[in-house]
Amino acid sequence: MIKAIIFDCFGVLTKDWWREFCATLPEGPALEKAKELNHQYDAGLISLSDFVEAVHRITGRAPQPIEDIFSSPEPMKNTELLEYIKLLKPKYKIGIISNVGTNWIRDYFLSKEEQALFDDMVLSFEAGTTKPDPQIYQLALERLGVKPEEAVFVDDLEPYCAAARAVGMQAINYDNLKQLKTDLEQALKV
Repeated sequence: MIKAIIFDCFGVLTKDWWREFCATLPEGPALEKAKELNHQYDAGLISLSDFVEAVHRITGRAPQPIEDIFSSPEPMKNTELLEYIKLLKPKYKIGIISNVGTNWIRDYFLSKEEQALFDDMVLSFEAGTTKPDPQIYQLALERLGVKPEEAVFVDDLEPYCAAARAVGMQAINYDNLKQLKTDLEQALKV
């Protein structure tokens, strides 16, 4: 029986500006190094300024637009999904697992009322690791007080869903709200 639903932030609860930036880079070593640097930043291993400078050096892109991706306080919320989460909240524990290098989700993205929808938030920079490391999923399960088979994880990236499945959770690869509702209703019946 499912007792908890855990959501990703970027690409699910909001737009994923970093992925859009990466899509503008040519395939090759610079792109791979930029992604590696992003994981280091999200895990809290390097500062935003060091991250921006390194990405600037390897990609040749101007520093300010890179920094704006991670510090802009003007999020594009998936308000329809947040409304759906309000309907789920009375019956399920609700969590977030997000690869994020700062407290942006709490400080800028979610209002106090929206934060109250979530029983727990596992943010990678605080956890010291990022998805798809199994430890980040296990930490979320532990903090929500549920077993892996009692949780569903929702992410827009299939490798992160696969990692959740590997620790015993159900996972839904998010594309849009209609698809999520259909898939989640199936998962909740089991």
